[in-house]
Amino acid sequence: MSLSEFLATRAQEYAPFDPARFPRIYAHFLERFHDKIPKIQIIGTNGKGSTGRFLTLLLEQAGFRVLHFTSPHLLTLNERFYRDRALVNDAKLEHAHARLQELHLDPKISFFEYMTLLAVILAQGCDYMITEAGLGGEWDSTTHLRARAALIITPISLDHTDRLGNTLAQIAHTKLAAMGTLAPNTPVILAPQDPSVAFQAQEMAQSHALPLFQVSSPSFVAHAYAYQHHYPLFLAQNFQTALDTLEVLQIPHDPTTTPPLDLRGRFERLEDNLILDVVHNVGGAQALKKALQENFGDQKIHLVYHSYSRKDVRGVLACLKPIIACVWVLEFEDPQLIDMQELALVLEGVGVAWARFNWEAFKAVRALWVVGGSFSVVRAFLKGYHAR
Repeated sequence: MSLSEFLATRAQEYAPFDPARFPRIYAHFLERFHDKIPKIQIIGTNGKGSTGRFLTLLLEQAGFRVLHFTSPHLLTLNERFYRDRALVNDAKLEHAHARLQELHLDPKISFFEYMTLLAVILAQGCDYMITEAGLGGEWDSTTHLRARAALIITPISLDHTDRLGNTLAQIAHTKLAAMGTLAPNTPVILAPQDPSVAFQAQEMAQSHALPLFQVSSPSFVAHAYAYQHHYPLFLAQNFQTALDTLEVLQIPHDPTTTPPLDLRGRFERLEDNLILDVVHNVGGAQALKKALQENFGDQKIHLVYHSYSRKDVRGVLACLKPIIACVWVLEFEDPQLIDMQELALVLEGVGVAWARFNWEAFKAVRALWVVGGSFSVVRAFLKGYHAR
């Protein structure tokens, strides 16, 4: 059975979760595979993907071999696995899959748990593995991996409230509890946070005797890198998080030679007047609004949008409302999307003009277009864009 055929039988990433399952599976995995590669785990709500890729690029420039495991993907599964300055190809994915199949793993293993073990196999021979948590922190499969050399905490905000908690304090606790599984003296790198989250992180680090390092504001080097590649401030801050991580780990590096970010959907300029961003929560919306104002001043945007029903749709739209000219609802098949009638009520309640998206309008309206709302929205838009 091929990898794609096997994954079609797996519980998807938002299926019922058993926190005891992966530790059992991983213990069985370790009977056959050594897993001693130093890992830098990244947890948080926003900025995990770009922070991880910046860190990977910096380590590669310093001469290290790195496997970057990120999620979700936009167009192909390969996007989740980056090694040797490129996405891992299909042949290597199939080879790793074949090796996993030899283990006869628990048949209830989830999609993301399987992805995690694929990443461990693909990382063999690397000097470092950058692992991005899929959901939360305490119970995430990446949290149970051995040899975690550092923990990075990117900005935490309200998201996944149906699973992680209804308040920022509850969500932060669930994510920060990943510290409890770290070996003594493992460094924790904390990106800028809401003051209440920063206080929680300091208390938890102290209770587990872990050194906590606060990430600085973007340095001249980070600003220069962002300016060179036309990146907004939030990407400069994520680059700074990567730089500070290497400083904490005392890894020599030269940021002036770092190549541009090659991770799609992070304030990606597909055209001069078309930006893709996988914004899907209020924290991300605030960063996106600030980035758009920094780059385009008072220019209003035409937002191609849809959202999962579990997200804070009203909060995201209310945040972006001051810069919205019109919301264009992109319709596509996905059972997790908010019902169209419910979305219409939210749009009208927030007080923004809206219409159903169509490619004729996209071609006809000469304006600044922004595509966002979730990975699935950007994915659906790209498929239509490339098909035309």
